[in-house]
Amino acid sequence: MTRMKTLCLPLIPTLVGLLAATANAQLKVQVSTQKTYRQNKDKVNFTGGNFTFSLVDGSAAYDGCAGPFYIPPGTPDCTKGTSGFLIFGSVDAPPDTVGPYYAISSITPAQIIEPRRKDLCQLVAAPASALPRPLGGFADDSYALYFNLHTTDVREYIITRYNTSRSYTSLQRSKFESEIVPGVYHYVFPRLGFPSQIAPLSATIYPMPEGIATINNQVVGFTFVDINGKTRWSQKGFLRASYYKPNVINWKGLTPSTVIARADSLYLSLRVLQDPSNPNSALDEADAQGKPQSIFPSFTTGGDPRVLLPSPYQTSYTAPPIFDGGTRGCLELELDRSLQTAAITYDFSTRQFQIPIEVINSYADYVDVTFTANRNNSGILQDADGDGYNNLTEWILGSSAVISGSIPVAPTTESHLDYIDPVTGADTPAYFGFTVKEKLGTDPGVVYTLQRSKNGGKTWFVFTSDADWTVSTIYTPAGQTREIDPATKKIQVSSNTGVQPPGTISDLYRVKITLK
Repeated sequence: MTRMKTLCLPLIPTLVGLLAATANAQLKVQVSTQKTYRQNKDKVNFTGGNFTFSLVDGSAAYDGCAGPFYIPPGTPDCTKGTSGFLIFGSVDAPPDTVGPYYAISSITPAQIIEPRRKDLCQLVAAPASALPRPLGGFADDSYALYFNLHTTDVREYIITRYNTSRSYTSLQRSKFESEIVPGVYHYVFPRLGFPSQIAPLSATIYPMPEGIATINNQVVGFTFVDINGKTRWSQKGFLRASYYKPNVINWKGLTPSTVIARADSLYLSLRVLQDPSNPNSALDEADAQGKPQSIFPSFTTGGDPRVLLPSPYQTSYTAPPIFDGGTRGCLELELDRSLQTAAITYDFSTRQFQIPIEVINSYADYVDVTFTANRNNSGILQDADGDGYNNLTEWILGSSAVISGSIPVAPTTESHLDYIDPVTGADTPAYFGFTVKEKLGTDPGVVYTLQRSKNGGKTWFVFTSDADWTVSTIYTPAGQTREIDPATKKIQVSSNTGVQPPGTISDLYRVKITLK
C-alpha cells in the first residue's frame, strides 16, 4: 500500500482564506523532476534531465483575435472585439499573434505574489542534499493588461509568473541524484503590494522510478527485460523485434514504492530517431509541421501519439506485427505524474525509459508461422511443397513454402503513372517497366539478382542496363523524409524511351534469391 502524507504548507495567513472565498483564484505552484534513460546491450545510460519550478498567480483567457490597433465589437472576423491592451510581458497567445490589443474572454488578477521582482524570489530550504541554498535564478514571465476596453470600467490586471529550471547533462546523473531528492522544498516570494514582505510557499517532490543501478550491493530501478522472452541484439546495437510475430515487450522496476496508482500514467510508443542508423541517436520529436511523431502508434491528429497503458504497474505490452522489416526506432515508456500534493501545489514529474529496437524479418520466425503442421523439409534451401522454388525464394518473394499452388509472381513490364506519396511528398515519375521492392532487415541476409530470358525461359542471364533499358537499384535511407517511414530499397527497370522497346514484348523476367 502506498501512503501519502498530507502537507501543512507554511503560507501567508490570508492565502487559504482568499482561495476559499474566490472560486477563480489562480495561484498554482508546480514542481517536477524529469529524467531520461537509454538502455543498450551493456548498460543503462542517463541522457539528461531537469528540475523545474513554476508559479502562476492569476490568469487570462485569450479569445482568438488580436491586432496592432483596437478592434471594436461587431467587426467581421472579430465580433467580440479586442477587450484587452497589453501593458507589459506577453499573453498566452500563438507566437505569431500580433498585439498589443487582444480579445480576452475572462481574466483573474494576481492576488498574492508581486510581479517583476525576480530578485526577491528564492529557494530557502530543502531536504538534506548537495543542492546549494539559498538559491535564486528565477525568470519572470509576468504580464499586465488593461481590461475591459469595451466598457467604462477599464482596469489594470496583473498576472504574476515566475519559473526556474536546473538542468543536468548526460554526465551528471550522480550530481542530479545528490542535489535533488524527494521531500519538501521551501520558497519565498515578494508579497503583492508589499514586496518587502515575503510570501512563503512549499512544494513536495515524491520518489519516482530511476534507471537500473546498483545501490548498497542491491540492483534496483527500472529495466527492459526482453522481447518475446529473448534479448537478441543486432550488430549495430538494436534490440531485435519480430516482423512475423506479435512482440511481447517485458520490463520490471515499476513498484508501489515509487509509483502512485492514482497519480501516475504509463505510456508506450516507438519514437523516431534523428539518425536511425545510430542506436544512441537523439529522438526526432517533431515532424516538419512541429507535431509530435511516433512510428507507433501512427495516428497524427491530436496530442502526442502514444498508447496509454491500463496501469502504471504494468510489466509488459504486446505490440502487433505491423512494421516493415528493417524498421528502426526507440521504444519509449514514459511515466507521467499528475499529483496534487496540497491545496495549490502539484508534482508533475516524468521519467522516460528508452531502448533502441530493430524489426528483423527472420527465416526462423517465418518457419514458426508457416510450417504449422510439421517442419519436414523446412531447411532454408529445401523445397517443402515441391513447386520448384526453394523455401528461401518463397520466404523472400512472398509466396507460401508449404502450398504448391503458391509461387512467386514474376515481374512484368507495364506503364506506370506519375505518383506522389501523400505522406512523404516523394515523387515517382511516370515510366514503363517494373519495380521490385527488396526486403530489409532479413536474417539471414540475402542477395537479389534480376534475370531475363529471351527464349521463353530456357536460358536466363543477369539483366543489366542496355540500349533499351535502365536497370537501377534505388536505396532511400531512413530519415531522408524524416524517419516516420523506414529505409527502402528497390530495383527499378525503366524503358529508355518510355514505351515497350521493339523486340522485347515476349521477354521474361524473374528475381533470383541467394544467401549472402
